[in-house]
Amino acid sequence: MTETAAQRRRRRLRAEVTRRAVALFAAQGYAATSTGQVAAAADVSRSTLFRLFADKEDLLFGLEDDLLAAAATAVADAPPDLSPWAALRTAAVAIAGRVAPLRDLLLTREQVVAGVPALRSRAAAELRRWEAALADGLAARGVPAGDALLLAKLVVACFEVARAGWLAGEAGDLPDLLTAALDRLPGLLEA
Repeated sequence: MTETAAQRRRRRLRAEVTRRAVALFAAQGYAATSTGQVAAAADVSRSTLFRLFADKEDLLFGLEDDLLAAAATAVADAPPDLSPWAALRTAAVAIAGRVAPLRDLLLTREQVVAGVPALRSRAAAELRRWEAALADGLAARGVPAGDALLLAKLVVACFEVARAGWLAGEAGDLPDLLTAALDRLPGLLEA
C-alpha cells in the first residue's frame, strides 16, 4: 500500500514531536515534563498532540507503530519461495535498516526509560508487540500460530542483543549486528 501525502505528513509530524518530547524528558525528567510543554516545544496544540499520540508514554514509543506495521507487511509480502525463517530474517534486517537512523533518539530514550519503572514496563510491552507483529506476518503466510510466535520471539531476542550492542557502541551498524546475531543462533541451538 502506497503512503499518501497526508500519511507522510502525519508520520513526519509524529517523528518531530517524539524528538522534541524525548529531548525535553531527558533535560527536565519525564515526570517533570508536561504534555503542554511538549506541545509548545513541538509547536502544536495539545489537541493535535493527543490526536497524534494516545498518552504521554506514547510520546516515547509511538514511532514504533509505523515500524511494527512495516515489519508485519515485510514478512507477509516476502517472496513466497522463502522459508518462514528466511522471510522473517529478511524483514527483520530491513527493519533494522529503518531503525538505524534513530540511534541518537533511541539512546536518549533509553536513558529516560531507565529512570522510570512504568516506562521500563512499557518498553517490555513494546517487545511483545514486536513479537506479535512479526508472528502476524508469518501467520499471513500460513505459518501455524505457535510456530510463528516461536520464530518471532527468536528474531526479537536477536534484535534485542544486536540493538543493545549497537547502542553501547559495538562496532558495526544495526543491520550487520542483527545479521551476525541471527547467524550465531543456529550454532548456539545445536551446541
